[in-house]
Amino acid sequence: MKLLAIGVSHHTAPIEVREQLAVPPGLVPELLHRIKEERFGREALLLSTCNRVELYTVMSEGRSAEELVGFLAANSGLKDRHLRAHIFRYQAEDALRHVFRVASSLDSMVVGEPQITGQLRDAYRLATDERSAGPVLHRVIDRALSVAKRVRTETGIGREAVSVGRAGVELARQVLGELEGRSALLIGAGAHGKLVARSMLGYGLSELVVTNRTFDRASELAAQLGASAAPMEDMARIMERVDVVIACTAAGRALIRRAELAPVMRRRRLRSLVMIDLSVPRNIDPDVNQLDGVYRFDVDDLRQVADVGVEKRRAAAVDAERIVTEESARAWRQIQAEGYVSRIGGVARRAEQIRLAELERAGLSGLDPKQLRDVDAMTRAMVKKILHPAMVRARALAEAGDHATLDALLAHLGEEGEPR
Repeated sequence: MKLLAIGVSHHTAPIEVREQLAVPPGLVPELLHRIKEERFGREALLLSTCNRVELYTVMSEGRSAEELVGFLAANSGLKDRHLRAHIFRYQAEDALRHVFRVASSLDSMVVGEPQITGQLRDAYRLATDERSAGPVLHRVIDRALSVAKRVRTETGIGREAVSVGRAGVELARQVLGELEGRSALLIGAGAHGKLVARSMLGYGLSELVVTNRTFDRASELAAQLGASAAPMEDMARIMERVDVVIACTAAGRALIRRAELAPVMRRRRLRSLVMIDLSVPRNIDPDVNQLDGVYRFDVDDLRQVADVGVEKRRAAAVDAERIVTEESARAWRQIQAEGYVSRIGGVARRAEQIRLAELERAGLSGLDPKQLRDVDAMTRAMVKKILHPAMVRARALAEAGDHATLDALLAHLGEEGEPR
């Protein structure tokens, strides 16, 4: 069983690479189907967030991780060699441990943030709906979510996290000073955008306006936040008077460009405007930073702010890493053992086929029904007693993780042919 975790994250690739590799939500099902149809993997799950694009697969026989890298590069339009410089590859137990670390937010930009667990759960639900997640990924993700719950329960990692929302507040305060009496525009309904907006409201923000491609969705979110809603067409007019713009949509393109923002800044008389772009691909063109008075930040800037609190989280993270290491080692043994259960059962099924074939060959038509039942029961018991010690041994080897000895034993028992 070839479990593979492959992709990019904020640890391995800048935002320019991540946004090219990002897969819009509506195209994820198509990508999952292509992976199976083109026989890159028997199972597949894609996790695409602002900080990572990761593919978890059970590789098909004869396929390699490097072939899958080429597939991802072609799908994104990136040059193969450019992607290879940034992509990570984990296989077998290392892949399982990586999934556990992601689920437990140990691999997150803000260690301890809870959003990643929900994002992984959503990705798993989609893969299940599309029938691209099979028995192996079911076990992997189910155990990963359990480990994440244990980490959050048994360590202080969640309490010590410097949230994305707080990081956004700190970026705004670097430019504007205190937020009391300030105003902001939230574009989109993304989870991180809502976190930053809530945090700013907690620091004294006096007005928040929410806009979204769907006005009803903007109104719904505004009601939750105690804000007002506005249609997307009013975005430029609102930017003329607010102090902060927070963009977090799944548009997959720039919604605000330098040419469009320049007249807005002139009407603002160059009054400072903080722009926090939480989207990948980015919603605010980086070129706007060339305009006087504009201070644009993205998710990688939030990471730098969050890293300031790393010392406070270090002790909790050490405990969390220990839990993940223990759980991944235990889970890998169990997953491997479960994979061998079918092979062990195959030996018993093969033996039963041979027993039935020999009974038919023996020509027992002269026996009455009771005698036939007795012969059937006797031969069934004989086969069971002959195989029992070897089957017990095989299960013990599977549980112990001694796969080399187990492979030899199954071969000796005739996994692919008659017992020798």
